[in-house]
Amino acid sequence: MKLIKKALILSICSALALPAVAADKKNEMKEVIDFYGKLNISLQASEEGGDSFNELKSNASRVGVKGKYKLDHGLTAIYKLEWQVNVDDDSKDTLTARNQWVGIKGYFGEVTVGRSDTTLKVSQGKFDLFNDYEGDLKNLFIGENRVTDALTYKSPSFSNVKFLASYILSEDSDLDDPFSVGVQFGDGSLKKTDFFVSLAHDQNMQGKSAIYETTRLVGMYKFGDLRLGAILTESEISDVSDSTDTDLIGASENGFAVNASYKLGKALAKVQYQEFAGADAINVGVDYKLGKNTKVFAWYTDREGLSFNGETIKKATEGTYFAFGMEQKF
Repeated sequence: MKLIKKALILSICSALALPAVAADKKNEMKEVIDFYGKLNISLQASEEGGDSFNELKSNASRVGVKGKYKLDHGLTAIYKLEWQVNVDDDSKDTLTARNQWVGIKGYFGEVTVGRSDTTLKVSQGKFDLFNDYEGDLKNLFIGENRVTDALTYKSPSFSNVKFLASYILSEDSDLDDPFSVGVQFGDGSLKKTDFFVSLAHDQNMQGKSAIYETTRLVGMYKFGDLRLGAILTESEISDVSDSTDTDLIGASENGFAVNASYKLGKALAKVQYQEFAGADAINVGVDYKLGKNTKVFAWYTDREGLSFNGETIKKATEGTYFAFGMEQKF
């Protein structure tokens, strides 16, 4: 942890002390370094199992350094080092690793190696309107994985179509290497296009006590200030690490999510419903922009129906949650 902290401090100092753009002899950009982050903190009132409590939440606040450097032969070196900053943690060790990789970009697309979100995870684009909150898709869906030892490929865009793949080197010689593949049509942020469709599949993905196959179909469309989205997902247990649970092999669960948001001036009203394996969650909220990089927000989540096999959902608990807070990006 001390080594990570030193590396982060050096990265920050480098980003602040060095110029962000270095020009070559033709006055073209040769190197770009970007120090970035966000603080997202909320006061949350929670009710779980008949107990009510208030807490301060650091909703995946983060800090990072990313950059690119022009090479010969039309290639570009790219890198990213990102950490989650847990400002609500009582411990002084508040940094945890997020995406951290290095790679090469060129006419063929880009290839990276390191710690990365899988193809299936990134296939949702900006679908999740309650990302990093209690309403996050990961609290019910299987497949929201960030993995180490990953080799990731992203193709160039061909008429708004892009192919992606992740190959993960398993550290267990008795298990097959996991992989994740997908295809996207449109812009996942709905900035370059008004539509986005993706199809992705995980194979041999390792959980804590089981190995999963997951397939996910995502669609989004923007009608002016109105945005609509939907997801269909299926997960199947293909193997288990505990021989006593072999009867779970082949167990399959289906789910879906739908959402909508509407922009009213500086306010964004949003609603999202998610169901998976008999459990569901309803989320409503509003964001209000105070500036380009600053917003305040409030949301409510009601999640229930988790009386089923614990092998399918790892993180979720039944409960109701209300929060209001502020996000500052930099």
